[in-house]
Amino acid sequence: MATDTEPLQEDRRAISTRSVVIGLALGIPFSLLFLWLAIRGVSFDEVWSALSKANPWLVLLSVPFLLMLFVMQGLRWRHLVAAPHLPRRRAFVVLMYVGTAITNVVPGRPGDVARGIWLSRLGRIPVARSLTSVGVDRAMDVGTVFVLLLLCLPFIDKPDWLVTLAIVGAIVSVLAAIVLVAAWWYAHRRNPQDPAAGMEQGERSWWRHQLSGVIRGLAVLSRPREFGLAVADSFVGWSFNAAGTWLVGEALGLQIGLSGAILVTSVIALGSAIPSSPGMIGTFQWLAVASLAVVGVGKADALAFSILLQAAWYIPTTLSGVPGAWWLTREGRRSAPAAT
Repeated sequence: MATDTEPLQEDRRAISTRSVVIGLALGIPFSLLFLWLAIRGVSFDEVWSALSKANPWLVLLSVPFLLMLFVMQGLRWRHLVAAPHLPRRRAFVVLMYVGTAITNVVPGRPGDVARGIWLSRLGRIPVARSLTSVGVDRAMDVGTVFVLLLLCLPFIDKPDWLVTLAIVGAIVSVLAAIVLVAAWWYAHRRNPQDPAAGMEQGERSWWRHQLSGVIRGLAVLSRPREFGLAVADSFVGWSFNAAGTWLVGEALGLQIGLSGAILVTSVIALGSAIPSSPGMIGTFQWLAVASLAVVGVGKADALAFSILLQAAWYIPTTLSGVPGAWWLTREGRRSAPAAT
């Protein structure tokens, strides 16, 4: 029988030394490069002047808006998971915060793997299906911010790199849609009455069992109501994030407007796939500076903006890691099946 410590042991294996080394080897050089690009030619006196003049109350007001993204992502993720013993909504939200906290301090984005493994224990579902739901969850982020980016493009200048980013986002979104439709078709072909039924049952070989788990995790279109609610949660969450981004801009007196806030939100979200150091330090600054340049914000002000915006979500999500892990351990003990 699974013990209460098994999720933690699985998470430690997921965050292996090899994955950390690979994350450092790939992420640190990219982060240093992007940090250099962000600060090149910037007067740090001007950056400090901008930071010292920022309205602290508006920055504090932005924090709950930025953190609501993780709440809505957790609720969205729950709609994407098919499980007979689905954990409570609170568990998904806490898993999202704990996964973010891990990614904030460990290179290689291991937080997504950790939350997927932990969910497999809480929900008593195969790891393959749980991790696939994480992939679908992340793909929905790409699709959502891509749509938001398209909405703001008519109101801003469009440099070549932004057009390229939009094209890449379109390609990724189309590929993700094709995968979801293919998984729905296969699942429906296997069981027309209930495409989301337990496909893993009866599979004799290990790899077919895992493949069935992956396909079931992808077959979210088999549950149109849940998928529709997940889409709604996604847009609400990223709208909160854009509002928080706008508030940080107002705190610095940048007046970037709604289109500028959506642009920054979309570019940073789409650029998060670039290998980087923990917490996207360096990469985050470059993406913010590059996107704000499109709406006419100078480098010094943009760098100050990136520091405040990152701190507003990075500090609270990182601090949530330890209490969140403690709560999940208690939740796992509470939901564990009784010994027979």
